[in-house]
Amino acid sequence: MGRDRSGLVGGKAPQFTCIATQQYYAKLSGSLLRGLMFITGETLDDVMLTVFERLIRSRNRVNPTKGDNRELFGVLLEIRQPRARLSRTETKGRLFSALGEFIWYLAGSDEFAFIDYYIKNGYQTDDGKSVFGAYGPRIFGLRGVDQFSEILQLLGRNSESRKAVLQLYSAEDLKFPPRDVPCTCTLQFVVRRKHLNLMVSMRSNDAYKGLPHDVFAFTMLQEIVARCLGVGLGNYKHSVGSLHLYDDDVRKAQDYISEGWQSALMMPPMPDGDPMDAVTKLVQAEEKIRRSEPVDVEQLPLPEYWKDMARLLQIFALTKGIAPLSMARKRKIVRIIKDNMSNKFYDGYIQLREQRLSPAEKPAQMRLGDPDEIR
Repeated sequence: MGRDRSGLVGGKAPQFTCIATQQYYAKLSGSLLRGLMFITGETLDDVMLTVFERLIRSRNRVNPTKGDNRELFGVLLEIRQPRARLSRTETKGRLFSALGEFIWYLAGSDEFAFIDYYIKNGYQTDDGKSVFGAYGPRIFGLRGVDQFSEILQLLGRNSESRKAVLQLYSAEDLKFPPRDVPCTCTLQFVVRRKHLNLMVSMRSNDAYKGLPHDVFAFTMLQEIVARCLGVGLGNYKHSVGSLHLYDDDVRKAQDYISEGWQSALMMPPMPDGDPMDAVTKLVQAEEKIRRSEPVDVEQLPLPEYWKDMARLLQIFALTKGIAPLSMARKRKIVRIIKDNMSNKFYDGYIQLREQRLSPAEKPAQMRLGDPDEIR
């Protein structure tokens, strides 16, 4: 199915009955055409389409430490439906690696082997054991401060506070920086009109490899905070200093642009109520699954939403090739887990993983990613 660009600024304006909304988008489109770097869309795919198109046309060439690239400097991205956080395309439909990275954050871990299990060679390590710039320890223990808990308490006392800023990039990162320092500077959580908005500020962002993972993790964190506070989910804004596309990824971005995707779908909403107990249990289950220890997901005291996350982790483990089982046995278990999923939203992503167990088998429906891209 071809893409619908009607939600994109600079494309065909969406049709609204509200005159004020029509005027807003008319002004917004005009601003973008005059060269302002503000890109907005309903979904991650909407935004990435425009980002890739603009980066490919960019004449701003830079050559930093990680290779030649083209750059847009000073960009504000907006996703109006934060739960539409996953690409529905064949080339960028990364669910499993994004979920694994997000749980690595939630675990407060800097363990290199942990994240390398989900994203092979995605992070660098100085000592072979840890990642200096890991987000988890900074979110939950930067200089001894649990920033996440402090933000919840702050917004619980004053829901309209402007101080709920979570810091990831530190002054120490400027001096004798290691191989991997945070690309993200801050996350600001703001409640307005009983909805939680999130504003992320990044010093640098790899548009092809990093942006989809960042949007997934940060909007998931946004939804967790919203549930903790008992408010709705607002908009997601993503501010970037250097938004860039490496030369090695230009052809892949062009393939993405030429590719159609299925109609915009959103991840199911998190259950109402404070999710932190469920998050803790999911983190514990993930460690066991990653270490090939037995986990009966159906018996976990979790809502179905969070059980689905654990089921996805089991499918990843089975299709990664570590479990000492025959291909036939793995296929059978994966299909049982797939049948137990409470939401069919994930079917396409699971189907992609199943292909690793049946390399000669043609998919019955559209693939949502490339096996070389989704780790």
